Amino acid sequence: MEHQQTIFSNDKTSKTKPKLSIVMPVYKNDPSRLLSALAQELKSSEISTNVEILILDDGSQMPELSQSIVTHINAINAPAKFIALANNHGRANARNILIENSSGDYLLFLDSDMLPDSDDFITKWQGFIDRTAPSIAYGGFSMLQASKAPEYALARALAARIDCLVAQERTLRGPLAVATSNLLVRRDIMLAVPFDSDFVGWGWEDVDWALRANAANYSVVHVEIPATHLGIDLDKDLLAKFQKAGPNFRQIMQRHPEMLELDSTKAARFLAKLPALGLLARISYWFATCRIWPIKVRAKAARLWRAIWAAISLKSVNVSE
Repeated sequence: MEHQQTIFSNDKTSKTKPKLSIVMPVYKNDPSRLLSALAQELKSSEISTNVEILILDDGSQMPELSQSIVTHINAINAPAKFIALANNHGRANARNILIENSSGDYLLFLDSDMLPDSDDFITKWQGFIDRTAPSIAYGGFSMLQASKAPEYALARALAARIDCLVAQERTLRGPLAVATSNLLVRRDIMLAVPFDSDFVGWGWEDVDWALRANAANYSVVHVEIPATHLGIDLDKDLLAKFQKAGPNFRQIMQRHPEMLELDSTKAARFLAKLPALGLLARISYWFATCRIWPIKVRAKAARLWRAIWAAISLKSVNVSE
């Protein structure tokens, strides 16, 4: 893959090949808290011996951010590399570039706005690898350390219902409960089943990858090693993401027949048959963003808004029963 880039490495070296590559894409978001937490745990030479860290800035073009990242990786007691791309390549391509530049047997994908929920986060992942040698494992995420400010109440409520599931609940959903944050994958699997750059914008590229990996007989194990997503969205930003995810939803529906069995898919297909979706969208948007309503009502309205835009994306597609 051709891409103009700048690479900075700290002065740490290891005599052995790392077992674990911790990789994180960045786009106009400061990963300082995550890097500080990782650096704190990696002060132990016993832990840091088998770890490398790679950060990729996907074309933010923010010199202050780049300098902050360089400062933080210089403080990490493990080999660390910072790659800055001149232009934005998108979520899937950014992760694929990280895969190309990694050298560990396993890759742990973290979003730059995450924060481990325990001080021994890396140690837990290393122990899990040593005990089970998994193909793919998903540690889950939480809202434990996220802002409790009222303007984020809708995002917290939706995450608690949809995303912040314990390992036992996630296991029941298998690959459909996988996200590309706090995701551990053997590197050879990632080379065989890379992320699909046809998914642009926001949403569903993680589920598409998990379903393709599952179809290639690489099963996911769900484990309880959570991290918090600190970068939760304000109401309007969250609903805008749901709206933009429509085309990706259409794409994953066309690729994966098993998506037809999901309740959310059934709801979208039902809505696609209704007239006046624009009016229904405006009503659901108002209920979701109006803070006079109980949070349960607002969350239901937000889920309806998401389903409406999925339905709109399906109107031009013939999906078989």
